This record gives sequence, C-alpha cells and structure tokens, in this order.
Amino acid sequence: MKPTFSIIFFTVVSGAGLGLLSLLALADLCIARVLPRDMLVPGIATGFLLVAVGLASSTLHLAKPSNAWRSFSRFRTSWLSREAVLAAKLMAVSLLYAALALNDARAAFRLPVAALVVVLACAVLFCTAMIYASLKPIRQWHTRWTPACYLLLGHWSGSLLLLTLAILYRADARAFTGLAAMLGVAALAVKLGYWRAAASQNRMLTIERAIGVREGVRPPGVTVAQARLFDAGHSHGTFLTHEFGFVLARRHARALRVAALVLAFAAPVAAWAAGARSAAAVAMFAVVCIIGLMAERWLFFAEARHTVRLYHGDART
Repeated sequence: MKPTFSIIFFTVVSGAGLGLLSLLALADLCIARVLPRDMLVPGIATGFLLVAVGLASSTLHLAKPSNAWRSFSRFRTSWLSREAVLAAKLMAVSLLYAALALNDARAAFRLPVAALVVVLACAVLFCTAMIYASLKPIRQWHTRWTPACYLLLGHWSGSLLLLTLAILYRADARAFTGLAAMLGVAALAVKLGYWRAAASQNRMLTIERAIGVREGVRPPGVTVAQARLFDAGHSHGTFLTHEFGFVLARRHARALRVAALVLAFAAPVAAWAAGARSAAAVAMFAVVCIIGLMAERWLFFAEARHTVRLYHGDART
C-alpha cells in the first residue's frame, strides 16, 4: 500500500494523545494519591491537543476535506464512522473532565467521568485499528495483532508523556516509571509478534488461492489444476498499481525496522538507564519515541500487500 504521511501522522500522534488521556484518567482512578491535582488539567489539555491535531491531519488525504463530516453517517456499519463519533464524544467528555479537575470537584463526580475517558480513549484506538484489521484483502492487516499493536503502542508513547508530566509536577515517578516499563515491554513483544505473523508464509495468497483453484474450483474431470496470469490487462500504470502496487526493497524494510526499534524503544530505555531524569530529557525521548513510531507506521502501510496485486503480476501477497 502507498504510505500517506497525513494518515501516519494521525495514527501515531492521536494514538499518543489517546494513550495519555487513558493512562492519566486511569491513574486518577487507581493511584490518585500519587497524582498531583494540578497535573490533571495540563495532562488532559496535552492529550486533547494531540488527538485534535491528529484528527485534523487525517482529513488532508481526502480529495475534498470539507466532506469529512460524512464520516459520522455510517456508525452501524463503518469502523471509520465509529472512530469519528467516539472521538467526538471523547473530546466532549475530556472537556468535562478538565472542568471538573479545574474546579477541584469531589471524587464522586470526577471519577465516573475519568472512567468514561478511559473507555472512550481505548475504544477510539480500537476503532482506528479495526479500520485496517477489518480489510480481508490485506492479510498483513487482517489479523488480531493489528488492534493489539495500535492499543499498546498508543499507550506506550502516552506513558512517556505521562512520565514527563509526573516529573514536571514533582509526582512520585516510580509508579509511572513502572507503568511505562510494562507497557514498553508489552508493546515491543506485540510488534515483534506482528512482524513475525506478517512474514509467515502460511497465510500468503497466490493467484490460485485467490480464484479458488486450490479449493476445488476447476474444470470437470481435472484432478490437478494450476493457474497463472496471462496478462495484467494494461500497459501503463493505473490507479490500482499506483495505490496498491507500492514496492519496498527488502534492505530498506530492514533498515526502517531497525530505526523503528531503536528510536521507539531502545533510545528511551537507554536514556533513562543513563540517568536522564529531568522533565526536558524525558520529553525529548518521548518525541524520539513518536518519531520511531512514525517509521513503524510507515512500514505498516508500505509492507501491506493488497490481493489485487495478484492480478497485476505479483506471485503472492
């Protein structure tokens, strides 16, 4: 698939914002004793801003961005519509949550709203992932690993932003450090599992499988049949080859995977192990992590191979 920067930026940046909102509200619910009250409003504002910027950038790949409002019209059948509707609800609830925190509302009023923020933030992340995981023609996406990656990578980058706020507002950083460490290990394990599953040949499609030859669709009396492509049907590039025929060299894929692993995981851990404990340092390697996740997300799109490529000369997808 052809990577589009606006979508890469949207999924990574809004994912970090959603992860931050979810973890901040979860910390308010579970470990409020180590969460300074004056940290809530800046944290909510940061998460809200990241989600808003990400959502705005997602419209840039549309031919007519003014038609983005139509994404709200198919909630029952479209994961994109569900994402849009739930994101709008999350932003409204986040504003209410910030208002309650700003006015120092009692826990009986604030905590139910915090719980709703957690649910909605995770739901938006899940819907974003399912936009891709629901596409059966792209086997690299049509897997349970996809929503797991989106959820954990969003919370991993969000946990680094939360740790930055904890240090800045002089909270007990140990709890937030442990949370970030657990999420980082889980996110890395899931991402490696995704790459391993995508590289597996067990689920690879060929032209024979695509037209059903292997499943018994063959002329009467023929016990063994093979299929091959005679002609792609065109002599020049088309919309399909432009959008779905993106080719990424294997050496470039390896280099980008190394860059993603180093920037998104190794660099933050190494910086923390080396003694980087200031808010500025933690914020810097949170940004580095987000840059690494953009490389990971670029690969997520570039390495996806649509089944239609089988009808344009590819041996397998």
